[in-house]
Amino acid sequence: MKKLEATIRKSKFKEVKRALIEGGFNSFNYHLTRCISKESEKRYYRGVEFDSKATERISLSIYVENKKIDDVMNIIKSSGNSGDSGDSLIAIFNANLAYKLLGDENGDKLIEII
Repeated sequence: MKKLEATIRKSKFKEVKRALIEGGFNSFNYHLTRCISKESEKRYYRGVEFDSKATERISLSIYVENKKIDDVMNIIKSSGNSGDSGDSLIAIFNANLAYKLLGDENGDKLIEII
């Protein structure tokens, strides 16, 4: 099993989310994050321009079987592409152990899923 982490543009999140769900990957985590880079982002507040080095992005975390990692990468690359440089960052990590906590009437059970 692999863990894929992707940082994408905030404006492309709905497209990426829809594409992942349509591709059968409907279990993932995401959160808003800020990235510092050389590229500046211009923001306007009440007609005044501000130059900011921090850009808002969405960070996705997805656990995927080894044989499906290319499918997820292709979905994120195709749906998250806006044509600008610095669209996204994708990193893949080995997940050596993973457990799922399941609760039932007899109490909680920890089940190894890898």
